[in-house]
Amino acid sequence: MNMSVSKKHFVRITTWDDIFKMSGYTDSLDPKKEKLKQVINRYELPNKGRCGLSNCRTAHNNGCIVETESGRLTNLGNVCGKKYFGENFTSLSNKLNKEIDYFNKVENIKLAKSNITENYRKLSEMEADWKKIERVYRAIKSEGLDGLYDKLEQMKHSKSSIISIQRRAAQSEIELEEVRIGKDVQSPFYITKSLGNLKGLNYLIDRVKIKAMIQNNNAILKSLDKFDEGNITFKDLNRMIRDIEHLQDSVREAHSIIMEGFKLFESDNMRQFTPLISSTRHRKLKRFLNACFEH
Repeated sequence: MNMSVSKKHFVRITTWDDIFKMSGYTDSLDPKKEKLKQVINRYELPNKGRCGLSNCRTAHNNGCIVETESGRLTNLGNVCGKKYFGENFTSLSNKLNKEIDYFNKVENIKLAKSNITENYRKLSEMEADWKKIERVYRAIKSEGLDGLYDKLEQMKHSKSSIISIQRRAAQSEIELEEVRIGKDVQSPFYITKSLGNLKGLNYLIDRVKIKAMIQNNNAILKSLDKFDEGNITFKDLNRMIRDIEHLQDSVREAHSIIMEGFKLFESDNMRQFTPLISSTRHRKLKRFLNACFEH
């Protein structure tokens, strides 16, 4: 359903003078002598002005511009519109709302389409950054650092960013713990030592979303590129608006996830795991750290 909308609807009204200067405007329209043709615009003004009906003249801020069959224009509030023009006013007012909604949506889609090259560029950069991060992530396995991989998986599932190491407690530490709790501890007893706080853990939790985001956003941009104002239903128009909003939200979320990935695989961040890695694998760890990002 393509809507034909009058440009009168979209004349920006910021003052009462904008209304008074309209071609055909009168400030004393007699509703008994006129038949309503259409509701052509709306206004919300900071200061009050009088209703343009000759039998009303009530001061108000918000209202609409109407056109009669004689071609005359005036301003009135919704109460007057319903009171003097009845269901015809309500029907024409609703028609205007739909036309304005249609116009605004088309303009928003046109704006999004005008930025399509920039959006493709952002999407391409996003995908390239994601692939850089994933190459580093895969290097953990290719370097044979299974202990580091398993530790990251454990932290992902627990959603805890605390890096810690456990060791068997010395006898003196066992005795201190038994005094503290007032009973014997179960053997063997381990002490947990915190090594630091891992930045960017959310990347591991959310990374599975990125591929689908890139695919969905590419599909939205292709659909946007084919947008034809003259051949679109109102249903398709609403779907396109929802897709554009989803695109913007998705790009922001994907960017946030990718930034977490860069933080996660900073060399200083990964270096915190060194005490957990067997000394026989420190050469492999060094190669992995060299593949990580600098701060």
